[in-house]
Amino acid sequence: MKRLLLLFVFLVSESIWSQDLETRIQQVENGLTLQAIVPKGKPIPARNILEKLREHKIHGASVAVVHNGKIDWLKTYGVTDAESANAVTTQTLFQSASIGKVITALAALKLVEEGKLELDENVNTKLKSWKLEENENTKVQAVTLRHLLSHSAGLTDNYGFLGYDPKDRVPTLLQILRKDPLANTKKSLAVKRVPGTVEEYSGGGYLIIQLLIEELSGIPFEAYVQQHIFDPLDMTRSTYHYRPDTKPENVIAAGHRSNGKSLKNKKYHIYPEKGAAGPWTTAEDLAKLLMGIQKAYKGKANSILSRELMKEFMTPQINTKGLGVNLKGLDVPKAFWHAGQNLGYTALFYGLTEEEGGAVVLLNSDGGEKLMQAFITSVALAYDWPVMKSYTTMETPPEFQVALTGTYQNSSRSKDLFITQKKGKLIVQSSGARGSFQLYRIGENHYTFKDTQDYYKLSFTFENGKVVSLIYTESIGKTVVLKKTD
Repeated sequence: MKRLLLLFVFLVSESIWSQDLETRIQQVENGLTLQAIVPKGKPIPARNILEKLREHKIHGASVAVVHNGKIDWLKTYGVTDAESANAVTTQTLFQSASIGKVITALAALKLVEEGKLELDENVNTKLKSWKLEENENTKVQAVTLRHLLSHSAGLTDNYGFLGYDPKDRVPTLLQILRKDPLANTKKSLAVKRVPGTVEEYSGGGYLIIQLLIEELSGIPFEAYVQQHIFDPLDMTRSTYHYRPDTKPENVIAAGHRSNGKSLKNKKYHIYPEKGAAGPWTTAEDLAKLLMGIQKAYKGKANSILSRELMKEFMTPQINTKGLGVNLKGLDVPKAFWHAGQNLGYTALFYGLTEEEGGAVVLLNSDGGEKLMQAFITSVALAYDWPVMKSYTTMETPPEFQVALTGTYQNSSRSKDLFITQKKGKLIVQSSGARGSFQLYRIGENHYTFKDTQDYYKLSFTFENGKVVSLIYTESIGKTVVLKKTD
C-alpha cells in the first residue's frame, strides 16, 4: 500500500512538473520581445517565435534553456536548408562562430592551471614559431594572455574572418599569421596601442592564443580542446572538422544570408581560425558548456577549471570584458554572454553568474541578431532573470518628483546632474551634455533611462525624509555618489 501511495505521489508530481514546463515553454515561444521600458498601462509587446522566424527570413533554429543547473528544455524549429524539407533536430550541427572564443579562453586558462602559462607574462616569451613584433607600445607594456583574452592587447584588426570555400585549399594557422598568399586575412597583427589601455575587439588575438595552446601543449588545438573541454563536459556533437557533413553521422544546418537566400554554390564557409570562429556544435552542447562554466564558478567538484580561475574569467578586465566573455549587470556581473556570426550563421550564448540558468540560440542565417535578443529577453521574463528583462514603468507621485528635482554634484565636480520636472516627467541632464533624458522608475528606488535597464541605475538616499544624494551606477559597478546641493 505504501509503495502504491509513493508511486501515485510521484506520478502526480511528475504530471504537474510536465505541465509547468510546457507552460514555461509556451510563455517563451509566445513572448519574444526586445528589451524595453514600457509605459504603465501598456502590455509588453510580444510575438511568437515562428512568426519572428518568418519575419526575419530565417529557415532553421535550435535553442536550449538551462534552469537550476540542468537543461530544462531543448527545441528546434524549421528546416536545415531553404532548398530542402529536412527538419532541424537537436542533433543538427550549426556554426557557432565567435562563441568559439569562450571555448578557447577556457582552454587557455587550463594551460594557466597546469602551470604552462601565466596570465600576466609576456606571451612572446612562450611563442616559438611566430611572435608579435615589438615596438614602442610593447616597451611600455608587453602583451599578455590577460590582454588577449579581454581584447585589450592593442591589436587593431577588429572583427572577424572571410572564411574559405569548402572547395578551396585551406591555409594553416601559421600561414594566416604570416599573411601567406594562400590566406585571405591581410590585416596586420600589430600592437598599435599600449596593451591594457583600450578595448578593441580582436579576432586575431585569439589566433595567437590558439598558437600558444598548440605550442605549449604539444598537440593540435582541437585535440587539446577535446581532451580538456569537450570530453569532460560530454559535448559529444561539437567538432572543429572543416567539412563535418562528409561524415555520414553528421547532419548540418546550411548557412543562409539575411534575405533568406542560400549561399552561392556552397552550404557554408570553412574557418581555419579555430580559436576565434571554428566550432560546429549544437544548442545542447553549448548548454553543457554554459553549465560547466557555472559549476566551476561555484567551485563544485570535478569542474573543468579551478574556482580561482573561474572568478578571474568572470571579473571585468576592461569595461565589461571578462577573460573571454562579455559581462552584464549593474552593481556586479549578473550574467556572462557571447554572440557569434559567420557567413550564413548567427549564435547567442547567455548564462547567469549567481543563478544556474541560461539559454542558447543557434540560427542558420547571418541576420538573426534581433531575433536572438528577443528570444533571450523572453526567457529572462519567463524565468525572472536579473538581466535582459523588459519592465513596465512605476508611477512617481508628484510630491516625490518635487523632492527629487535639483542639482547633484560629486566632490571632484567630474559629474554634475540636474533633475527637473517637465509635464509630469522627471528629466535628467549631465553637465557638458547637449541632450537630456527622461527618468523611468522601474523599482522602489530604481530609476533608469529608456531601454537601458542593464546599463544605468539611479537611486537616491534620504535623511530625515529629505533627499541628500544620488547614487549613479553604470554597468558592472562604476558608481558615483553625488550630493544634492539644493
